[in-house]
Amino acid sequence: FFPHGFSSPSTTPLNNGGLPIYAVSIGVVSLAGESPEVVAGVIYNPALGEMTSAVRGRGCYLNNCRLNTDSKSKHSSNTQQPRQSVLGQSLINVGFPVCKESTLLASSRAVSALATKVRGLRMCACASQVIAWVAQSKFQAYFSWDLNAWDVAAGMLIFEESGGLVYNFDGTRADISSRDIIFTCRAETGEEGLLRDELIEVLRDNDCVEY
Repeated sequence: FFPHGFSSPSTTPLNNGGLPIYAVSIGVVSLAGESPEVVAGVIYNPALGEMTSAVRGRGCYLNNCRLNTDSKSKHSSNTQQPRQSVLGQSLINVGFPVCKESTLLASSRAVSALATKVRGLRMCACASQVIAWVAQSKFQAYFSWDLNAWDVAAGMLIFEESGGLVYNFDGTRADISSRDIIFTCRAETGEEGLLRDELIEVLRDNDCVEY
């Protein structure tokens, strides 16, 4: 049952080629405001026994234990420090969207461009599960092309409640209508938003934005 002003849940199916990297993802979207807003979300991986959940304004939880959202970032200092790259310290998951040849080519260019610039690359193909893992800081970032609301509705709220940043490829804030999205976890070192900016620069410089 959903009260007046709420949509049906946005869900993503279980399907990842038999590997235990899949999840049930449910996001509850409020239609009461000027624009749709995700107010609750849960991502559950039955194979791993992991449930990541959030209610707007109440934090992010993994198996009912609250994730620490305290940033260790040094950007709060009054003295402005030079920006130092964090890309080389980062484990990045790159999306592999199989729906179009053009998105596959964009993904391949991104992998080629990032391979020698990052600590490591992964290509886990379950968007909702990967978003949950970035919220848990198991990855430092995830980006993909041509995502759908059912891929990101729950994860976007969970991610924001974990302290992470969710942006479009053009650097604007993403919402559930966005298709090409970058998720970067809360800053542990360096300046807030620096990893996002470095990834956007690589995507732009290597023709990975348009497809």
